[in-house]
Amino acid sequence: MKSTKNIETWSRAKIIGEEPWDITLFEHADKGRNDLQAPHKHDFYLILFVEQGDGIHEIDFTRLGVHSHQIHFLRPQQVHYWKLEPGTKGYQLMFSPSALHLLTQLSALPFFQIDVPPVLSLSPDEYEDIHQALVKLHQLLPQGDTLGQEISVLQFFLVLKKIQRYYNKVHGVETGGTDRKIQEFKSLLETHFKEQNQVSFYADKLHITPNYLNIRSKKVVGITASHVIQQRIILEAERLLITTDLSIKEIAFELGFHDTGYFNHYFKKWRKKTPGQFRDSYNMYKKE
Repeated sequence: MKSTKNIETWSRAKIIGEEPWDITLFEHADKGRNDLQAPHKHDFYLILFVEQGDGIHEIDFTRLGVHSHQIHFLRPQQVHYWKLEPGTKGYQLMFSPSALHLLTQLSALPFFQIDVPPVLSLSPDEYEDIHQALVKLHQLLPQGDTLGQEISVLQFFLVLKKIQRYYNKVHGVETGGTDRKIQEFKSLLETHFKEQNQVSFYADKLHITPNYLNIRSKKVVGITASHVIQQRIILEAERLLITTDLSIKEIAFELGFHDTGYFNHYFKKWRKKTPGQFRDSYNMYKKE
């Protein structure tokens, strides 16, 4: 097995220099870095609020422009890097997966789904609405008593739901009720996507028909279950191609493809490049 490149996984403690509890919020100008220097992954969720500034932000090999009155969303294990202009102002909100536990009783947050826009651009007034909720959360989080933390968690949920309202409006997402089947499907997918790429496998585990799973997925997350599976496999292929020195054959085998030719065809269908062409053309990790 060939050695892998050193793509580090950062914890919130590494970033802020102390061990935080489930939710961390700070002003970017105080503790944030404008140039992260090296691509890395997180073991937590991150939301970057850009009140004022410009730059670039690369998430899973897609380059995004950074501008004032934007919100950027990052899931755990996504490879990312940003280079922001000096004087960039805003907030970084970081939280563990367990912090979202109580939100399972509410409608799913669309901006942390697979294959959705990772950036929300707002008008100055819309951003200010979010900003006021963030300021309140910033004031509440330092409270150490149990009731104070419970109140801060409620404010944290309010911030996320305010963002969701604007995200749904901008990106045309329909807000539905809690769909436990889709949540279970995504959990199963993270465990089995390297070995199982058929909707029927997941539908059987969920005790529903493949057609119904596709319909539910389309309604809740905006794409069919088969598309979700395909996108997850392609994303992992991209990560392995760019962050490791594994051969195309080894990557194909890692993802459950026993025929390298078919893997090449599968990848090219979605990315319009062969795996080798994608690896050769990608320059994010060859920073000057």
